Amino acid sequence: MDLKDYFLTGEPFSILECKECGLLITYPQPLEQELSKYYQSENYISHSNKQSDFISKLYRWVRNYTLGKKVKLLQRFSAGKNVLDLGCATGEFLARCKRSGYKVTGAEPDKKSGDFARSTYGLDVYSLEELKKLTPVSFDIITQWHVLEHVSDLNARFELMSKLLKKDGVCFVALPNPASADAAHYKKWWAAYDVPRHLFHFRRQPLKLLANKYDFKVSAILPMKFDSYYVSILSEKHMTGSPNYIKALFGGFKSNLKAKTGNGEYSSLIYVLKKQNRP
Repeated sequence: MDLKDYFLTGEPFSILECKECGLLITYPQPLEQELSKYYQSENYISHSNKQSDFISKLYRWVRNYTLGKKVKLLQRFSAGKNVLDLGCATGEFLARCKRSGYKVTGAEPDKKSGDFARSTYGLDVYSLEELKKLTPVSFDIITQWHVLEHVSDLNARFELMSKLLKKDGVCFVALPNPASADAAHYKKWWAAYDVPRHLFHFRRQPLKLLANKYDFKVSAILPMKFDSYYVSILSEKHMTGSPNYIKALFGGFKSNLKAKTGNGEYSSLIYVLKKQNRP
């Protein structure tokens, strides 16, 4: 599939499929030292708390609602209280966990976002290079909320997760789902492809194969139902030049309905990974 960076640069990219595992890969992938330029925008919402337009307000309203839901997921799948959030951005999730009695640690590659999390919420936030300072086998829970698709070295990231997680630990990995109905509808304009910031695009089987390679078992797959609405608004804007809120919200509803009544392929999925202790 040929598409472009609709969000920022307009540069052309392609999405290729690995014939062996089915993983979808952005091509060409920017060099490590070039990646940061694709995030340099005040409109990059996951790292911004200052936008006042409708989409940004909607994003923050949904984020605030879902923070509580995420904490309940942690409580549902783990009795542990030591949390590491990889890609913690400006720290809102960890701040909510902290208020709920968790011991929290974050990692964030963007210095501005990490500084905001430290100064605003008093969080311990490390750069990715500093993660080696963390004690191995010390976390009950590791979370990555729409982060893994940004990671250039997937094997190194899973090795890190395996190293830091306790033997009965749990990982939560949220990812956009290119097998969803909204992805099929919008095709190259589907906003959750978000090339080249999203380096990889995961359907279920490639994620399971990667997890199994590092002794993780996918114990549950859960929906993120709000994502279809938000992604559809952005996709409409990519496709037509206008967010067309009514059409987008109806499209998001149809995507969720198809997933609920049929294949379970919501716009985004949360994979619950449990560490296996093999001999």
